[in-house]
Amino acid sequence: MKFISHFVRESSRRIPLILHRIQNPVHTIHTHSSAAASMDTTVHSAGISEVHHVPMSVIKRPIPSILDEQKVISLMDTIKGEVSEEEVPPIDLLWITGSEGGQYYFSFGGCHRFEAYRRLQRETIKAKLVRSTLGDLYHYMGSSAPKYLA
Repeated sequence: MKFISHFVRESSRRIPLILHRIQNPVHTIHTHSSAAASMDTTVHSAGISEVHHVPMSVIKRPIPSILDEQKVISLMDTIKGEVSEEEVPPIDLLWITGSEGGQYYFSFGGCHRFEAYRRLQRETIKAKLVRSTLGDLYHYMGSSAPKYLA
């Protein structure tokens, strides 16, 4: 496990903070606590400590979610009563810069969290940004992936 963790952390696509502030309409939360380390559980975002508040309106979810209603309701209750940032983990977003500089955010996981935030009419959701490419997007969407992003 130690080997895999090291491998993933070394190869993760971290986003330079200065680039993030210039190009993205999201707020950054820096997390370095041990509680944040326990949220570091996905292969995609392992080693990424920055958590951002991303506007819900910019996130594309191209695959329809299959939801467990009780789980969404439970998450809504947790989010409403949330006392600290660590209570609800961030979702992972694939962040792709288009050929003309546009910023695109794709979400394929975290469907229950996303739905809970949407139903609560929250403007933003906590997310880890995973620097990605159209090739990465193709792995999720196959031939349905866009061929070009401006």
